[in-house]
Amino acid sequence: MVKSFVQILNVGFGIINNTQPIEDKNIEVIMEQVLEQDDAAKDIRIIGFRTYDMDPDTGLMSNQSGIYYLEGEEFTYPKVDPEITTYMKTSGIDFEKGQQIIKIKKPNVIVRPFNADDQILDTQAVLIKMKVKKEQERRKRLEEEILTYKNNLVEELKRAAEYIENNQFNTIPLVDTGENSKALNLLGDKGNFQKHIEHMRNIRVEIMSIDKFLRENQI
Repeated sequence: MVKSFVQILNVGFGIINNTQPIEDKNIEVIMEQVLEQDDAAKDIRIIGFRTYDMDPDTGLMSNQSGIYYLEGEEFTYPKVDPEITTYMKTSGIDFEKGQQIIKIKKPNVIVRPFNADDQILDTQAVLIKMKVKKEQERRKRLEEEILTYKNNLVEELKRAAEYIENNQFNTIPLVDTGENSKALNLLGDKGNFQKHIEHMRNIRVEIMSIDKFLRENQI
């Protein structure tokens, strides 16, 4: 049975599986799948991808697409462009007059032939969609973090109240704060309760910032 695959064009030294199976050839879905793997920090620098079909029994390929580039500028050669000229001299390559070429920065300049069935994709909408998804996940984590923090703080206060109620004064977690002065030591704050207020406030500010971004980028 013929199966479909995506071939990912990675010009970095980071290692990924360059050939991956796909359920269908929905370019937007594949684009998101590919962009999620693009990671400059790991030197995974993906410039594009192509799709094709293959019969696993015979190894015969068919229906190979052109290259879907994630970015780049298309030109007709010759093009007065110092970056293209430098790349050609450094790489020792040449192009025919009238040939379509594409210049990509990833971050270094790459120049390749741009064939009739190649395309430069508009990735902006997909990148925003991915960012929205990540921010939604981050918001969920922050909400869980602040809830856990509040619960732990309340439990510490309850324990201190129980010690007072049961006259277990020596058990109350106290810390020296100065001459003849002590304060509650809650969650290791060494008597500085403001530490908890600032921590929870900072998390709330992050959540508010995420909410603003989500409102501005509703899909």
